[in-house]
Amino acid sequence: MIDLPHPPPGATSGPYGLPRPDLDEAHMALAEVYAEITDRIWHQLLNDTKLSGRETDPDSLDRVIEAMKSGDPITALCGRSLEIRVAAFDAIATDRELLGSTA
Repeated sequence: MIDLPHPPPGATSGPYGLPRPDLDEAHMALAEVYAEITDRIWHQLLNDTKLSGRETDPDSLDRVIEAMKSGDPITALCGRSLEIRVAAFDAIATDRELLGSTA
């Protein structure tokens, strides 16, 4: 069974209660594979993209994903998986919007 992340109480969420991926999720994805060197890699990505890590807009996540995809093979794989997750979220959100559903 897949353990899906749940938004904190009071947070807005997208379709089916799933939050849109964000910079925190990108950071967590790196932590899953890099453990103790995550912060070094994360700070390099933020430096490369000229971000603070506190941004919440979709464009900032897109910039980090592109930087991840141009990194070493493991970081690139993390970036690609996030890219797929964002595309799936956006497609579901669009479909729900087109259908006029609020669920």
